[in-house]
Amino acid sequence: AIDDSESMRENSAGTLALEALATLTQALTLLEVGEISVVSFGDAVNIVHPFGKPFSDQSGAHALSQFKFEQKNTEWSRLVKGVIEVLEFAKMQQGARASKSTVSCLQLVFVISDARIQQDREVVSRWCREAFQRRQLLVMLIVDSPDPKKSILKLRSVTYPNGKLKIVQYLEDFPFPFYVILRDLNQLPEIVADTLKQWFELIQHSSS
Repeated sequence: AIDDSESMRENSAGTLALEALATLTQALTLLEVGEISVVSFGDAVNIVHPFGKPFSDQSGAHALSQFKFEQKNTEWSRLVKGVIEVLEFAKMQQGARASKSTVSCLQLVFVISDARIQQDREVVSRWCREAFQRRQLLVMLIVDSPDPKKSILKLRSVTYPNGKLKIVQYLEDFPFPFYVILRDLNQLPEIVADTLKQWFELIQHSSS
């Protein structure tokens, strides 16, 4: 799931996000971990490559061409809710042609974004918990700015609990429980390997 909003271009994150998408899809295809789908999100969630369709060089190029980084907003709760619906539909379709044991496997989502989640954090967090209960693991790849002054680690969040001003580090109450900060594409193979290891461990744990 790739953030297609304007902030990705403004934060110089768009190019790295697309390179990450290409690397991820290539790695997952080689590992034969299952079917792959790609969605864009911003104001709405759009499927740019559906489940059930082989991910080839041609279909990959078409998927990449769909990203313009021009959407005005990023509706985070709509994203997670939309992802759950896409995965549930894919599971239902797979169930029609596969055994029950196949359908019960965990589903994995890489969300690639600059992760500027300013509003409705509790709602987003609630949807993330809902996804996990449905055996859907959402991993946020935070495409960080190469400029240390603009890094997400420098950001702060402002809240007003009980009418009192509170300033905390931006990632302190981050709604995605699984996230990795990505600054260098060379880090990605290791991130994918670690994530898949955790994914398989979760499958084994949930099956025991």
